[in-house]
Amino acid sequence: MSTGEDIVFSRNTVEFVTVAAEYCAYLERCSQCNTKEFTDTLLKLLPLLYIKAQMLPDGESIGEDELEDFVTEDSYEVLRITISELLADKDNYLDVFVEEMKYSDTPVTKSISEDLADIYQDIKNFVCLFRLGINETMHDAIVQCSEHFRQYWGQTLVNTLRALHEVRYNTLDTEEEEEE
Repeated sequence: MSTGEDIVFSRNTVEFVTVAAEYCAYLERCSQCNTKEFTDTLLKLLPLLYIKAQMLPDGESIGEDELEDFVTEDSYEVLRITISELLADKDNYLDVFVEEMKYSDTPVTKSISEDLADIYQDIKNFVCLFRLGINETMHDAIVQCSEHFRQYWGQTLVNTLRALHEVRYNTLDTEEEEEE
């Protein structure tokens, strides 16, 4: 077995693929959820996705071709809008870990729906590439996904987790108490 195959079929990769596929599938069916169920599930899935992404093996691309993108602008936007409608007025949050914050006098507002859709886009592209079953493509998808995790969506995930925690435990609990 070559080094590329070692990465593709390693236990950590298989576990990441499993969690990544579940994350994508859950977001794709989130329109069937209420806000509490949605946040409860994501507060469990996102930390697992983060841990499994950290454990992806290191490697370097072996292919020469660009990896294909499977998530279209339209499918991204449909998902983002679905999540935004689900979260309603709880979608936006203040983010202090944004580069623009250094130069801004006003807080930077982010949206949970856009963050989750951004993470989804990268993860879904990875899962689709992996499903092709071509070792070289799968290897390069792992390398790319791991790089994107370190450079972008890992921080986005952590920031979104904080915002979801606020929605679930400080906003939804307060609303449920008021209803009683």
